Amino acid sequence: MELTSDDALNFSRGVERFSVLEFRPHFPGYPAFIGLSRLAAIWIEAAVASIWVSMLSAMLIPLLVARLVYLLSSSWPAATLGCVLALMQPLLASMALSGLSDSAAIMVFLLALIAALQQKHSMVGFWIGLMLATRPSYLPLALGMAMLPCWGNYVGSKIRAYLQASIAIAAIGSLSLGFIWFHDGAAYFEEGIRFTQGHFTIWGNTVEGDNASLWQWVEALGKGFGWLGLIVVLVSLFSAVIGLASAPMSKSLNFRNQASRRQQLALTAVIAWLYWAWITFGQNPDNLRHWAPVLFLFLTVLPVQLAGLQKIFEASRLGVVAVSVLGICPVFYCLILGYQNVQSAPSQAPIQQAMSWIRANPKVTVVGTNYSVNLLRAQLGSHAIYDMYYPSSKLALVNAHKRTPQSAWRLSGTRLTDQQLVTEFSPRFIGERRLFLYQISQ
Repeated sequence: MELTSDDALNFSRGVERFSVLEFRPHFPGYPAFIGLSRLAAIWIEAAVASIWVSMLSAMLIPLLVARLVYLLSSSWPAATLGCVLALMQPLLASMALSGLSDSAAIMVFLLALIAALQQKHSMVGFWIGLMLATRPSYLPLALGMAMLPCWGNYVGSKIRAYLQASIAIAAIGSLSLGFIWFHDGAAYFEEGIRFTQGHFTIWGNTVEGDNASLWQWVEALGKGFGWLGLIVVLVSLFSAVIGLASAPMSKSLNFRNQASRRQQLALTAVIAWLYWAWITFGQNPDNLRHWAPVLFLFLTVLPVQLAGLQKIFEASRLGVVAVSVLGICPVFYCLILGYQNVQSAPSQAPIQQAMSWIRANPKVTVVGTNYSVNLLRAQLGSHAIYDMYYPSSKLALVNAHKRTPQSAWRLSGTRLTDQQLVTEFSPRFIGERRLFLYQISQ
């Protein structure tokens, strides 16, 4: 297992010694993910413990999707379809090998949603607290779940439900804050202000091109999942919300249960829309892993909708066959999409490919990069690595080229028009960034 980014390196270092001020890891600290990684480090090497946590968490996601689908549909075929579709996602493999907190946070979010459907209020708060301590940017998911007691045939006191969940969230939040305060003290909050300002003004939303953020996300998702796939996601989530308006109103217990499940399905879609809106304006379209919660919520909604169609047309043999075909189509689509991604996929992450290429070419001694600066410095100790965020780095590369031709090179996550492209390093899965290597010629 190999580290694939600076963020993964930060988590790896945080397992050994935690300090947000030293970017071990970066703000906001992700204390629950660090805790899980330290637990894993009891049995495995600390340097790769975070990768094991993300991989094991990713392995549980398809099973949790299946459980959610079954709770919403009471259909084993639908639950199986949800599990298979989740398991076939290339983005799941990308998150599993990233060493980042995405898959662990999605895992506990799905557990929270399962507990909410079962009306286990304290467990809902426990899982939401862990989710926020694992990946605080998932706050919109928690806010969406806060609507659940107000929807459907929720049994018992709503005030008690909120109180029990809030106590559990506050307990985990206090433990997390205490852990961070013990290591960094009040300086943690100053770092938080600096990091947040930088995320929204400098590096967090830096993307290729000058289009609006919304269209950048549309283009990125279209390239990653195909335009047909994106259209299906939009139609499915939209119809789940619209379907709430036509929920049957009756005193019949059967109809009330159907209405409650449609409301729960609609809320699942609303949570997906809420989070999608957040990442559109607050996250980088270059990293498709930010879209993963929307993807797995969609993979929960779609099988439930197909199960509903199956019940509607169960009296018609032709209708049952048509719905079965509709269920098979997404499987084939994922197979085709996955095959296109893995048929020529390299065995290493792009940054590891780049480092292997650099090691194999002794003439390369100076490298400027805007991607994985610290990882390159950590694993290429004999090379001079310059961060291209600083204007002086460009001058340093030009001077190095003048002193020793062919010694200075530029690694970039975007295409550059003013340099000579030598090679590029392909991603293994959706969610990894293609890297380009240039030789400095001026």
